[in-house]
Amino acid sequence: MEALPYLKRISLKRDRIESFHRYPFSIPAVRELDSLEFGKEVTFLVGENGCGKSTLLEAIAVALGFNPEG
Repeated sequence: MEALPYLKRISLKRDRIESFHRYPFSIPAVRELDSLEFGKEVTFLVGENGCGKSTLLEAIAVALGFNPEG
């Protein structure tokens, strides 16, 4: 089977988090994250300002070796 160029799933390694009271783990979108499945080639993240959409995308970028500002 051919590898596809998009994410299928991400998981938070909760046992490696020192405190869920510190940023960015205090943000509800991150604090409540266990794993996130991506079912399609395109995913939309929606939510209120400050709920953690950009923080989540930056964390995914860093984990994959990309520049978080890019």
